[in-house]
Amino acid sequence: MAHQDCLGIFTLTHHHGLYCTPVAAFTAPPRSFKNHVTAHETLPYFLHRILWNVLISCWSRCRAGDSSGVLILDRPGHVRPICVLAGRIAAEGNVVTILMAPNLLEKAASEISDQFPSGHEGLLRIRMVSMFDSPETQIFQLIKPFAESYPAAYETLYQQKPIKCATTGRIFEAAPAPAAVVLDFFGVPQMQATRALSGASVSIMAWVTGGASAILRLFGPESLGGLGDFGARIDAEAQRSGENPGEIGDRVFKHTEGKVINVPGLPPMYDWEFFPQKLPFEAPVSPIVRGGYTFLMECDGIIISTAEAYETISVKALDSYFATLSKPLYAVGPLLPPTSEYGPQIAPADVIFKRFLDEMHAQHGEHSVVFISFGTVFWPTVGEYVDEVVEAFIEKTVPFILCHASPFAKISKELSHKIENSGIGMLATWSPQQFILNHLATGWFLTHGGHGGIMEALFSGVPLICWPFDADQPSAAKHLTQNLNVAFELREVRTGLGLKPSYGSDTTPAGTRQAVGKEIRETIDQLRTHVGKEKRENVERLKAEMTKAWEKDGPARRALASFLKSCN
Repeated sequence: MAHQDCLGIFTLTHHHGLYCTPVAAFTAPPRSFKNHVTAHETLPYFLHRILWNVLISCWSRCRAGDSSGVLILDRPGHVRPICVLAGRIAAEGNVVTILMAPNLLEKAASEISDQFPSGHEGLLRIRMVSMFDSPETQIFQLIKPFAESYPAAYETLYQQKPIKCATTGRIFEAAPAPAAVVLDFFGVPQMQATRALSGASVSIMAWVTGGASAILRLFGPESLGGLGDFGARIDAEAQRSGENPGEIGDRVFKHTEGKVINVPGLPPMYDWEFFPQKLPFEAPVSPIVRGGYTFLMECDGIIISTAEAYETISVKALDSYFATLSKPLYAVGPLLPPTSEYGPQIAPADVIFKRFLDEMHAQHGEHSVVFISFGTVFWPTVGEYVDEVVEAFIEKTVPFILCHASPFAKISKELSHKIENSGIGMLATWSPQQFILNHLATGWFLTHGGHGGIMEALFSGVPLICWPFDADQPSAAKHLTQNLNVAFELREVRTGLGLKPSYGSDTTPAGTRQAVGKEIRETIDQLRTHVGKEKRENVERLKAEMTKAWEKDGPARRALASFLKSCN
């Protein structure tokens, strides 16, 4: 990076007098959604595909060793990695300024506070700035003000002027101009605005929250099992057929023909295996993939939140690919807060989870509880499959916590009463995930397989039961079960294209509740045998390797140091 002696990075802030306001900045929302899904309902998934995690961040280093930075976030479920990275950077003596929307201020502040003990000077090095003030909590309503306010906010920082948080009114002193800007790699409009102002003098880094194998599949060359230049493929098909590129993009993206996909670090998969479930909504994917590819081709480097120990082969392949494009890759995962001393702490309102887990631990012992969560977006379209799984846990006396945070989740009164009366089940619309995973009572994590949840589970030494839906989840399930042997995968719960064969398997899902019931009961039995024991031993070994990432000379620490050095 060529901008004097400053650096840029993404991060969030802390609650001791500093504030943040994460916002979503990206391309315009879709004009309509299929299946009569409202914009509000579809929003989380749309954000997930567009933003994945954080939107933008930039920072600069003073000659004295201080630095300042800027960041933008999308939604609460993906705040943690960027907050942790911010803390790691601040711990190195850098001051980070983060630009966000008002709605994620509280969440970001809490995550930042988990990185340091109370009163630590690192907390004072993280500056959180809202570019505008708004009581709005829905991201769609924040897109326009964010898009309109970002260029002026970045210009203020670039011109080394004081910047004011529109929400708190706090004025932060002028800092050296950014040497780098870290943007979520779907933030093409922000990249363009940054380039328009500072040109090539300020490096733009792509912030990627997800697995290296998923990036290879979606944005890598076809020789590595990727989609290649997907936008060019759409344009070519549009020219051939005479159709509008915007109308055929998703059709091209979701086209399957039984082709075997070979991505470095993943088992072979048929192309339809990347779509194992019917979803209760649809959002335009092709413009997102096209935009992500454009960003990765035009940025100056990539920072990815995955852990090298988790997917060594995929990380090395991605690194080699970007090296051919003269773009450095920095794998800085796992990005998780400490699990002792000062964080993560459980909020007073969440003491009920501790009470339940303590009780289950006393009655059923260590590793007895199954934590069930499909994240903040996904939920099975066949509700009776959830009912069957819950009934199996109750029948076999397996304690569980079922978190249903998705707006698509439907819990019948009958199922709710069964859980309440079981004496071993807990139902919640939100849960302190890392706290639960680190409790001695927790033994398994039944999950959709989002990358953040996978990292938290593995780092907590908790094996998984995978129920993948879309995006990077199906390939992650293959990796976890076949390569790492730290998980089970439920196959009978599949719907739609998921009912087709899996590579290497002679059977196909039956598509019935009876088959789901048989499979989950057999899985529960295996949890209690040498099969489950072996997976737990494997995850403990992987946890030990991941823990080394941030030790002295660990791969994540080296990657961050290399990035910071490049910014000088």
